[in-house]
Amino acid sequence: MKLLYRINILILLVFVLSSSLLAKDKPTLDSEVFGWELISESFGIKMYERWVELEKDVKVRERSGKMILHCSIEEVIELISDISRTQLWMNNVEKVEVIKSVSVKEWYQRTVLDAPWPFSKQDMISRYIVKHDKEKNVAKVTILRETNLYPEQDGVNRLDSFNAEWEIVAINENKVKVTFTTKSTKPPEYPCWVQDPVVRNMFFSNLKNFKKLLAHA
Repeated sequence: MKLLYRINILILLVFVLSSSLLAKDKPTLDSEVFGWELISESFGIKMYERWVELEKDVKVRERSGKMILHCSIEEVIELISDISRTQLWMNNVEKVEVIKSVSVKEWYQRTVLDAPWPFSKQDMISRYIVKHDKEKNVAKVTILRETNLYPEQDGVNRLDSFNAEWEIVAINENKVKVTFTTKSTKPPEYPCWVQDPVVRNMFFSNLKNFKKLLAHA
């Protein structure tokens, strides 16, 4: 009887250890498999970063934020596309305007940023593309840099290395999982110890403001 009991315990331990090893092999956003590192987590928002190699000896930063919002996919898309509310959630925005509208699912936007030190005044010209798969309950808003659509202005540096994507996945009718990811096409302009605290603070603050607005939608 005691021998049978010991055998059962041994089998159970082998099963638990095997399950643990399999779980470790399963990729997660902050795992080494993808290279993502969890930088901070608060207010229900997780912020990750990773380095991506563009070419030999040239690496750029990707930054991603994840959060659960109690609203619909449509409400998230509406807030992203409504430039009259951009300054309510996006910090350091001096001006935002649509410079070309193709449809409700595609437009070109100019955003002027009065960014804090060490950055100077900047503007970026972006193409927005909305894709909503209602059968799969998934939507994406892709933001692509445009370089020649709007002339550069005196005293304003053109931010032409910024691409981003919003991914919105419905959990139910009034609950969604939102992932916002940005990627630079150029290496950092300033040393990481100078630039990272500023960029991280702006990135996280923007997501926090965005979440607050939809919490009261």
